Amino acid sequence: MTIRLYDWRDLILLHRIRNRGICLDSRLTYTRGAPAPRHTPLDTLIPGRKVCTLVSRADSSSELSAAGQFLIRNNQLPARLVFISPREILSRTEGVCLLEAMAHMAGERGALALIAEIDERDPAFDGLHTAGFGIYSRQRIMRLESVVEGKAAPHEKIWRPAIDRDYIAIQSLYTNLVPALVQQVEPPPSRYGRGLVYWSQGELLGFLDVEQGPQGIWAQPYFHPAAELSDDLLSGIMLSLSPNQKRPLFICVRSYQGGLSQSLNRLGFETCSNQAVMVKRLAAPIRRQVRAEIPALDGTQPEPSAPFANVVHRPPTSKHTHSL
Repeated sequence: MTIRLYDWRDLILLHRIRNRGICLDSRLTYTRGAPAPRHTPLDTLIPGRKVCTLVSRADSSSELSAAGQFLIRNNQLPARLVFISPREILSRTEGVCLLEAMAHMAGERGALALIAEIDERDPAFDGLHTAGFGIYSRQRIMRLESVVEGKAAPHEKIWRPAIDRDYIAIQSLYTNLVPALVQQVEPPPSRYGRGLVYWSQGELLGFLDVEQGPQGIWAQPYFHPAAELSDDLLSGIMLSLSPNQKRPLFICVRSYQGGLSQSLNRLGFETCSNQAVMVKRLAAPIRRQVRAEIPALDGTQPEPSAPFANVVHRPPTSKHTHSL
């Protein structure tokens, strides 16, 4: 088995396995469809493109040839496992070797972790676990095909597009809401220009990280615990994202978002996938002692802040006087 970067010799292989793979990035799946590596030839021609495709070539008839792809989105430190084909490779030794090679390549490109999203009931789940991926969080993908009739629209606009002035508040909401373990591998959303914010009484109570594609609209919500998940508030999401609802709306509900799923069910959302967010760490912090010089003492002569007192020793005087 030979694993190397994709080149033009692999076009026939990619064409043969293009419809047999698995997508491990839910955002891409629900906005642009399963991203088979059909765009790989163009990616190799674009300088600085943060997409990497590896090919595993079989050396014998008992092995399978395969391809895997990961991306680094918006220069963020974690890499995302996008596509592996064929799907059955993940249950074989060749698949584990391909994952290890992708992790190594992602680490060389500066990524600190490799993230994959997959249904725990999928047979490929065990292959990821064998390759060193662990579960850091769980998420439920909720789908709405069309706006539910009979739901009253909000009387006023609740959500508005995020702007630069919302930056600090969004960062604070993310820090206080997302568990520290997840924050270690998944940075806060950075594309505020595409998101929506909900303010109430001078406090940011909600933020939606939004991405739109030809197959659907994706929204990752961050709700403050003090936010009341009313029908008006959630209906405002639908009206702000897609008033005509020509494309389905997908909302990703993380496990730390509490009862958001029940509130979305009341508005007609249905669960289309329950997934595990799996992470393979590519770097670990190393703590060691580092000697640091103290500028005030290194190579200088300390000077007193006040002059020393002159102490004169005098002989004691006698208490008895002698008269002549």
